[in-house]
Amino acid sequence: MRENIKKLVPLYFIGCKDCTKCCDGSKFFLAPLILEDFDKVKNYFEIRAIILDEIIPVMLFNDGSNPCKYLKDGVCDIYENRPPACKIYPFSPYYEEIYIDLECDGIGVFGEKLPINKEQLFKSNFFEERFVDFSKKRKETIQYMKQQKLYFDKEIKNIKLYKFDIK
Repeated sequence: MRENIKKLVPLYFIGCKDCTKCCDGSKFFLAPLILEDFDKVKNYFEIRAIILDEIIPVMLFNDGSNPCKYLKDGVCDIYENRPPACKIYPFSPYYEEIYIDLECDGIGVFGEKLPINKEQLFKSNFFEERFVDFSKKRKETIQYMKQQKLYFDKEIKNIKLYKFDIK
């Protein structure tokens, strides 16, 4: 369950040390991308597109049922090079608002205090450059995707995925 961080009381984060739920394939199998993510992702994960209200580029973590291929013995093999979606989790930008996934097991009443507004987030360990001007970056990504020719690739969990030529 995602919640706008503006609506939250102070929360804390104990970290990911003993948890791999977001990597084990049961929760996520894709994450939305913006153009600046492509170079950070393309050497590690497949980039595809899905069609919702607009064409959205996505990163495929797995086939919808298996763990991320970089999860080895409960540890991320590419931790220092992990994609932005992994670095910022349990946060996610949505237009100009910031949301947090309250189902993350790392959130609780102990640990590091989590940011509850954009200013705090920008100064926190969860900060990622993609948060800056996210709405503008998202619009640029949508414009780029409108110009792409899509080729059906496969379907995972009733979501059709399309290949396209990546810049």
